[in-house]
Amino acid sequence: MKLLFATSNKFKYELMKERLKDLDIELITPKMLGIKIDVKEDGKNVEENSIKKAKAYYKETKIPTIAEDAGLYIDKFKEKDQPGLYVRRVNGKEDLSDKEILDYYIDKLIRYGGRSLAHYYTGVCIIDEEGKVHSDTLDETEFLLTSTKCNKKSKTGGILEPISFDLEANKYFDERTKEEEKNHYKELDNRYKELVKKTLNKN
Repeated sequence: MKLLFATSNKFKYELMKERLKDLDIELITPKMLGIKIDVKEDGKNVEENSIKKAKAYYKETKIPTIAEDAGLYIDKFKEKDQPGLYVRRVNGKEDLSDKEILDYYIDKLIRYGGRSLAHYYTGVCIIDEEGKVHSDTLDETEFLLTSTKCNKKSKTGGILEPISFDLEANKYFDERTKEEEKNHYKELDNRYKELVKKTLNKN
């Protein structure tokens, strides 16, 4: 069956495609269908935002749809400094360059001792063939944010990739092998697969 992934991010699409490769699913994107919908992501949390995106694309296409939204929690940061849904928002501003945003987090980390444990949490929504909504929030594997940047160029272009450190691989995200990267997301991948199988009755 076809499953529409409500994203325009090529890296996220490749991750999801790999994640669901063992299921009898053809993962497609809005770009493949020649559509683009501007969804106002003003939900109170990541799960609400994922539901908003999934509903908008399902309404337009009537194709089973999966959507996600992510937030970030940094252990040492005070509540008022937590990025949450708004990693790109700095002091109320959202028009800063990637370098300015990265420099902001590095400066904050220095103030908190130069490093902190952190984790992403992802809101996921799947709308099945009958239009029923299924959603959940998944915590991702903990990692380290450090004020010292990796020397390698970012593989994904993610804003915080240069200062993200994989604790199990003992390497910066951008230094990991494909296998080490896969291992970091193993638990999340399994939870995604189980959610999709349960929702779409796929073996």
